[in-house]
Amino acid sequence: MTSLWLALLLASKTAAAAPHSVTLIDDAVKVGASKIRTLDIDLPVEPARIVCTYEVLQGGSGVRVVLLKQEDAQRWLRGEAHEVEASTPFARGGAFSHKPLEPDHYQIVLDNRMEGRTAAEVHLLVRVVYGDSGTGPVRGAEPRRGLVLVWISMLLFAAIAATFTFRFKQNLDRD
Repeated sequence: MTSLWLALLLASKTAAAAPHSVTLIDDAVKVGASKIRTLDIDLPVEPARIVCTYEVLQGGSGVRVVLLKQEDAQRWLRGEAHEVEASTPFARGGAFSHKPLEPDHYQIVLDNRMEGRTAAEVHLLVRVVYGDSGTGPVRGAEPRRGLVLVWISMLLFAAIAATFTFRFKQNLDRD
Protein backbone atom coordinates (compact mmCIF):
# COMPACT_ATOMS: atom_id res chain seq x y z
CA MET A 1 0.00 0.00 0.00
CA THR A 2 2.86 2.39 0.83
CA SER A 3 4.49 1.76 -2.55
CA LEU A 4 1.19 2.60 -4.29
CA TRP A 5 1.02 5.97 -2.47
CA LEU A 6 4.66 6.64 -3.29
CA ALA A 7 4.05 5.88 -6.98
CA LEU A 8 1.00 8.18 -7.04
CA LEU A 9 2.95 10.95 -5.32
CA LEU A 10 5.82 10.67 -7.83
CA ALA A 11 3.38 10.65 -10.75
CA SER A 12 1.64 13.79 -9.48
CA LYS A 13 4.99 15.58 -8.99
CA THR A 14 6.08 14.64 -12.53
CA ALA A 15 2.78 15.79 -14.03
CA ALA A 16 2.91 19.09 -12.11
CA ALA A 17 6.49 19.79 -13.23
CA ALA A 18 5.80 19.08 -16.90
CA PRO A 19 5.84 22.22 -19.00
CA HIS A 20 2.72 23.26 -20.85
CA SER A 21 2.24 25.83 -23.55
CA VAL A 22 -0.42 28.31 -24.54
CA THR A 23 -0.71 29.53 -28.12
CA LEU A 24 -1.21 33.31 -28.16
CA ILE A 25 -1.05 33.95 -31.91
CA ASP A 26 -1.34 31.47 -34.77
CA ASP A 27 -2.49 33.57 -37.68
CA ALA A 28 -1.55 35.41 -40.85
CA VAL A 29 -0.65 39.01 -40.01
CA LYS A 30 -0.44 41.78 -42.61
CA VAL A 31 2.30 44.41 -42.39
CA GLY A 32 2.06 47.42 -44.69
CA ALA A 33 4.80 48.45 -47.10
CA SER A 34 7.66 50.13 -45.20
CA LYS A 35 5.64 49.85 -41.97
CA ILE A 36 5.79 48.06 -38.64
CA ARG A 37 3.02 46.22 -36.81
CA THR A 38 2.87 45.69 -33.03
CA LEU A 39 1.06 42.94 -31.14
CA ASP A 40 0.65 42.90 -27.34
CA ILE A 41 1.69 40.01 -25.08
CA ASP A 42 0.99 39.99 -21.34
CA LEU A 43 3.29 37.72 -19.36
CA PRO A 44 1.92 36.66 -15.96
CA VAL A 45 3.92 36.11 -12.78
CA GLU A 46 4.57 32.42 -13.53
CA PRO A 47 7.98 31.57 -15.10
CA ALA A 48 7.46 31.42 -18.85
CA ARG A 49 9.35 31.31 -22.13
CA ILE A 50 8.15 33.09 -25.26
CA VAL A 51 8.66 31.02 -28.42
CA CYS A 52 8.03 32.73 -31.75
CA THR A 53 8.28 31.44 -35.32
CA TYR A 54 7.32 33.21 -38.51
CA GLU A 55 7.24 32.74 -42.27
CA VAL A 56 6.57 35.36 -44.93
CA LEU A 57 3.70 34.07 -47.08
CA GLN A 58 3.51 37.00 -49.50
CA GLY A 59 5.37 40.21 -50.01
CA GLY A 60 8.85 41.70 -50.02
CA SER A 61 12.21 40.15 -49.36
CA GLY A 62 11.69 39.60 -45.65
CA VAL A 63 10.65 41.00 -42.32
CA ARG A 64 12.20 41.16 -38.87
CA VAL A 65 10.40 40.12 -35.69
CA VAL A 66 11.39 41.85 -32.45
CA LEU A 67 10.32 41.24 -28.85
CA LEU A 68 10.36 44.35 -26.66
CA LYS A 69 8.92 45.46 -23.35
CA GLN A 70 5.99 47.77 -23.96
CA GLU A 71 7.92 50.83 -22.73
CA ASP A 72 10.87 49.99 -24.98
CA ALA A 73 8.53 49.57 -27.96
CA GLN A 74 7.17 53.08 -27.33
CA ARG A 75 10.75 54.44 -27.11
CA TRP A 76 11.65 52.69 -30.37
CA LEU A 77 8.64 54.20 -32.14
CA ARG A 78 9.72 57.66 -30.94
CA GLY A 79 13.29 57.03 -32.17
CA GLU A 80 14.79 56.93 -28.67
CA ALA A 81 17.26 54.47 -27.15
CA HIS A 82 15.63 51.16 -26.19
CA GLU A 83 16.46 47.61 -25.14
CA VAL A 84 15.60 44.61 -27.32
CA GLU A 85 14.63 41.37 -25.54
CA ALA A 86 14.91 39.13 -28.64
CA SER A 87 15.10 39.67 -32.39
CA THR A 88 15.47 37.93 -35.73
CA PRO A 89 17.30 39.27 -38.79
CA PHE A 90 15.38 40.45 -41.84
CA ALA A 91 14.43 37.18 -43.53
CA ARG A 92 11.56 35.27 -45.10
CA GLY A 93 11.32 33.07 -42.02
CA GLY A 94 12.86 32.65 -38.61
CA ALA A 95 12.36 32.02 -34.94
CA PHE A 96 13.47 32.97 -31.45
CA SER A 97 12.98 31.69 -27.94
CA HIS A 98 13.35 34.01 -24.98
CA LYS A 99 12.77 33.70 -21.26
CA PRO A 100 12.19 37.20 -19.85
CA LEU A 101 13.72 37.92 -16.47
CA GLU A 102 10.54 39.48 -15.12
CA PRO A 103 6.84 39.39 -15.93
CA ASP A 104 5.70 42.51 -17.77
CA HIS A 105 3.75 43.75 -20.77
CA TYR A 106 5.62 42.85 -23.97
CA GLN A 107 5.10 43.57 -27.63
CA ILE A 108 5.98 41.60 -30.74
CA VAL A 109 6.98 44.01 -33.51
CA LEU A 110 6.92 42.94 -37.15
CA ASP A 111 9.25 45.24 -39.09
CA ASN A 112 8.79 45.48 -42.89
CA ARG A 113 11.02 48.51 -43.49
CA MET A 114 14.16 46.92 -44.96
CA GLU A 115 12.95 46.17 -48.49
CA GLY A 116 9.34 47.01 -47.78
CA ARG A 117 8.22 48.15 -51.22
CA THR A 118 5.17 45.91 -50.89
CA ALA A 119 2.98 44.79 -48.02
CA ALA A 120 3.91 41.50 -46.40
CA GLU A 121 1.67 38.73 -45.14
CA VAL A 122 3.37 36.82 -42.34
CA HIS A 123 2.25 33.59 -40.69
CA LEU A 124 3.09 34.24 -37.04
CA LEU A 125 3.08 31.60 -34.31
CA VAL A 126 3.66 32.84 -30.75
CA ARG A 127 3.51 30.46 -27.81
CA VAL A 128 4.18 30.88 -24.12
CA VAL A 129 5.72 27.80 -22.47
CA TYR A 130 5.14 27.63 -18.71
CA GLY A 131 7.32 25.66 -16.31
CA ASP A 132 11.05 25.26 -15.87
CA SER A 133 11.49 21.68 -17.06
CA GLY A 134 13.98 21.29 -19.84
CA THR A 135 15.19 24.89 -19.72
CA GLY A 136 18.55 24.22 -18.11
CA PRO A 137 21.76 25.80 -19.28
CA VAL A 138 22.88 25.04 -22.81
CA ARG A 139 26.21 23.28 -23.08
CA GLY A 140 28.48 23.99 -25.99
CA ALA A 141 30.43 21.29 -27.74
CA GLU A 142 33.81 20.42 -26.30
CA PRO A 143 36.52 22.08 -28.43
CA ARG A 144 38.88 19.09 -28.22
CA ARG A 145 36.25 16.70 -29.61
CA GLY A 146 35.46 19.11 -32.42
CA LEU A 147 39.13 19.41 -33.31
CA VAL A 148 39.57 15.61 -33.32
CA LEU A 149 36.50 15.23 -35.55
CA VAL A 150 37.81 17.82 -38.02
CA TRP A 151 41.26 16.17 -38.24
CA ILE A 152 39.80 12.68 -38.67
CA SER A 153 37.52 13.99 -41.44
CA MET A 154 40.42 15.68 -43.20
CA LEU A 155 42.64 12.57 -42.96
CA LEU A 156 39.83 10.36 -44.29
CA PHE A 157 39.28 12.75 -47.20
CA ALA A 158 43.02 12.83 -47.94
CA ALA A 159 43.17 9.02 -47.92
CA ILE A 160 40.22 8.74 -50.31
CA ALA A 161 41.69 11.42 -52.60
CA ALA A 162 45.11 9.72 -52.62
CA THR A 163 43.53 6.33 -53.42
CA PHE A 164 41.51 7.86 -56.25
CA THR A 165 44.58 9.65 -57.64
CA PHE A 166 46.69 6.46 -57.49
CA ARG A 167 44.04 4.38 -59.28
CA PHE A 168 43.39 7.12 -61.85
CA LYS A 169 47.13 7.31 -62.62
CA GLN A 170 47.31 3.50 -62.95
CA ASN A 171 44.44 3.53 -65.47
CA LEU A 172 46.11 6.30 -67.49
CA ASP A 173 49.42 4.39 -67.58
CA ARG A 174 47.67 1.26 -68.88
CA ASP A 175 46.27 3.07 -71.90
